[in-house]
Order: sequence, then C-alpha cells, then structure tokens
Amino acid sequence: MARTTFSGPVVSQNGFISESDNGKVITISAPSALAADYGLVLPPNDGTSGQVLTTDGSGVTSWSTNGTGTVTSVGGTGTVNGLTLTGTVTSTGNLTLGGAFVLPTSTAAAIGDSANAINTTGKTVGKMVVDYATGIIYTATGTTPTSVWGASDGTPVTPAP
Repeated sequence: MARTTFSGPVVSQNGFISESDNGKVITISAPSALAADYGLVLPPNDGTSGQVLTTDGSGVTSWSTNGTGTVTSVGGTGTVNGLTLTGTVTSTGNLTLGGAFVLPTSTAAAIGDSANAINTTGKTVGKMVVDYATGIIYTATGTTPTSVWGASDGTPVTPAP
C-alpha cells in the first residue's frame, strides 16, 4: 500500500488535515455535507501546465488537457427567438449556423391578420418567418396577436383585428 509523507508538522483536527512548513499552511478538508465516506486516488505526478484534475467517477483521478476547439454537438433542446437549438447555447459574440437554415413561411396578408394562427399560436419576441413570394423576412416584436412584425425591407406590419 502506498503511503503519504508530509515534510512538515502535520495536524489532524475536526476533519481537517494541515501541514505547515516555514509558517505556510496547506489544508485539506472534507465538505460539511458529506453523505458517505469515499476515497480519492491522486495521480502519480503534478501534471503539466494547463492540465485539469479529472475523475473516472470511481475515485481515481488523473490529469487531462483542458478541452479546446468548437462545439459540433450537444444534448438537450431550447428555443431562442423562435429558433430551436440543440443544447444550451450562450454567446457574447457571433453565432454561426451550418447546414440548412429554414424559416417558417407566411404571407404578408396572414401576418397582417391578428386572427391568423401566425399571430395567435407560438408568437414569441424575435420569431422570424419569411414570405417566399417577396423574400421579406418578418420578425415579431411582441407576443400579442396585434404586436408589430418588423420587416427586412424596413416596412413594419401591424396586424389588424
């Protein structure tokens, strides 16, 4: 069995293990809400710059290189401004979408009618629809049936009752 060696005075008190050398202290402590005993096996070295400590879920830890690159697939679903995305997406910069980007279709007449389903079902701020006949993209500015639709040609449409 491996053993742990401390080079300075070691103190164990109230669940804490501390080592002091030259007036400096390292403290290892257990969380106050520990459900059961468990053990951790530390890696055989101190890793390299930029690595993070990971676990296999059974108490064996190792050093791993922190992830880099791009996200191509994540789990879960969510809807942002009428666009359904897979995963939780948070961005402070640009969001680049690959593949086919398809908007729901409608017509200017349907968008202008507050009783039409486009205005009464699932209307969210930022929801976008396209009128294929004109190529104009409309964006909802509100959630009510009479909320204005902004248009890509600059002409807003206010649904009439």
